[in-house]
Amino acid sequence: MKLLFLGAGAVGGYFGARLIEAGADVTFLLRPARKARIDAEGLQVESPYGDFHVAPRCVVRDEVRPEYDLTVFAAKAYDLDDAIETIAPAVGQSGRVLPLLNGLAHMDRLDARFGAGRVLGGVAHIAGVLGDDGVVRQLNRIHSLTVGGRDEPTRLLARRFVELCAQARFDCRLADDIEATLWEKWTFLATLAGITTLMRASVGAIVATPHGEPLTRRLYGECLAVAAAHGKAVAEAGQNKALTMLTEPGSAFAASMLRDLQAGHRTEHEHVLGDLACRAESAGIDVPLLKAALTQMQLRDRERAG
Repeated sequence: MKLLFLGAGAVGGYFGARLIEAGADVTFLLRPARKARIDAEGLQVESPYGDFHVAPRCVVRDEVRPEYDLTVFAAKAYDLDDAIETIAPAVGQSGRVLPLLNGLAHMDRLDARFGAGRVLGGVAHIAGVLGDDGVVRQLNRIHSLTVGGRDEPTRLLARRFVELCAQARFDCRLADDIEATLWEKWTFLATLAGITTLMRASVGAIVATPHGEPLTRRLYGECLAVAAAHGKAVAEAGQNKALTMLTEPGSAFAASMLRDLQAGHRTEHEHVLGDLACRAESAGIDVPLLKAALTQMQLRDRERAG
């Protein structure tokens, strides 16, 4: 299977490099400056499982051709339109696309551009950063992909991809209902991003206060209600797993959205929080904590933009 990864950042860079390490046929589609750096230095990954280095094949937008079975990308949501046009020549008339973005809004836009029968669903669980030195750093031991198709041909391709990933040093599983999996992560992430940016603190710091845990649980309940209203209620096991992470005493866990906010970078608040709030409103569900988290992010975004 020929794979194209758009970008070599914290998510795509990590999983793409792991697949190269396992001998998979992977090419990175990069901006010129990133390509020049990787061509010269290779791609270095620092991981709790052991650091490693690969020398990947890289192309830029003008060089890409429709020769790939699957294009994988984890672009930031605010770059989605540009990312779609960047990968379009690689997808061509028969390729398939595997996005590793949060939420669901990107699925609608990819379906509109390429057709629903050519878009798989994927969820990435990893905490990582791309350093100024070009090194991809995995911040904890979590590194998993969940992938699934939405019709028979894409389910077969998803199965092939998962079988390929089984040879690499990360966890990967096949989802029977990938849209349910997307909702499960979205409700968790919206809660994590909402509460940590609203409070400007980690999970452990928040739950150490008298009202921190009840507020976190209430926000998660709002998000769960939106999922249920759209026919994708999160199973009890998924809820328990999420709440364990969201309320763990002493945890330094915080959303990457908080790190981006504190660094003055653009954030995915509209994709993660805003779209969920819109879906809540369309379903007639009251989500005051979610709206509070969204509103303060919108205010910070206006301040950042001047």
